[in-house]
Amino acid sequence: MKVILKNIKGDKVIWTVVFLLSIFSVLAVYSSTGTLAYRKHAGNTEYYLLKHLGILLFGLGMMFISHNVRYIYYGRLAQLALYVSVPLLTYTLFFGTSLNEASRWYTLPFINITFQPSDLAKLALIIYLARLLAKKQDMVHDFKKGFLTLL
Repeated sequence: MKVILKNIKGDKVIWTVVFLLSIFSVLAVYSSTGTLAYRKHAGNTEYYLLKHLGILLFGLGMMFISHNVRYIYYGRLAQLALYVSVPLLTYTLFFGTSLNEASRWYTLPFINITFQPSDLAKLALIIYLARLLAKKQDMVHDFKKGFLTLL
């Protein structure tokens, strides 16, 4: 355990909390979905567990990759993400997948996964505004020049 903690970069408390919550989520999913999986998937009680483990490993992998990327690149990617999110939001408004009577979802073709383009737009907007504020940090003290120009 000491070898693993020694090689982890960043805040070790956050990584420990993430791994503990991941373990608890696996236990919760397995204990609560066994009978549902048995009924819906012909006796395969591990269906939801394996699905959750796959999503969890993908998420942890993406977290590890994003942790190792220098933060300067996120500012550059935020502008691209804003440009991508505007057409996605427009497409979702007119042709989005309706779930629970709300057309807020976009279904990715070929892999049949839905996501909300508004989540991408929110994240991109927050990172882009942070980048602009970092560039204009000498003007932040003046409300008109620092903040109103961002609006």
